[in-house]
Amino acid sequence: MPVPPPGSSPAHFSNLPPPTNATPAQLREYERGRWNHFLVDEAWRRTRFNAQPNALLTETIAGLTPGQALDVNMGEGRNALYLAQQGWQVTGVDFADQALLYAQQRARELGVLLRTHAQELAAFDWGTNAWDLVVLCYADDEAHVAEVHAALKPGGLLVFENFHAEVNAAWNTSPTKQIGFDTNYLPQQYAANGFRIVRYEEPVGPADFTRETRRLVKLVAQKR
Repeated sequence: MPVPPPGSSPAHFSNLPPPTNATPAQLREYERGRWNHFLVDEAWRRTRFNAQPNALLTETIAGLTPGQALDVNMGEGRNALYLAQQGWQVTGVDFADQALLYAQQRARELGVLLRTHAQELAAFDWGTNAWDLVVLCYADDEAHVAEVHAALKPGGLLVFENFHAEVNAAWNTSPTKQIGFDTNYLPQQYAANGFRIVRYEEPVGPADFTRETRRLVKLVAQKR
């Protein structure tokens, strides 16, 4: 998931430093707690987070026959829940375990089924020719071309939305922690790896994640 800009959280948790001399395991738990807070905290959700399904996703699946969908770094489940309500069989992965519990509670309230995996993405098995749809909406700062290509069935679709790399200047991001994607990077990478580019845009508009008006990257690609 993209790193929230400094000062963007309405609560104190984001300002707490990681433990001094933390071990790798302690740092992972610190990050897990941080993301659980961002994704479930009511003040964040009310002021800095779009709780509605991603518009690019809703436009892309309109009229499609529901199938198997994978939501990568799904957070509290806004997109996964929408897909499930449209008849898709949805699996989501995220290391923010409390956010997944939130998503499962909402699924029960809505009467839909979600399969969720509370684990770090690096340890998750995306599968091979397993999915009709893969969703990467503000998931992290990787293109995941190889993983998506292996995971999608032939003819399967990728829906990808995130920040353009120019957000780094606005957020004064550390040179070692750059986020977002450069102009045309995503379509070039996916086209070079066996995908048909169905749609690509770099609009300036409200980001689903943080609600700030920024340049975004929006990609829909189909595995050949």
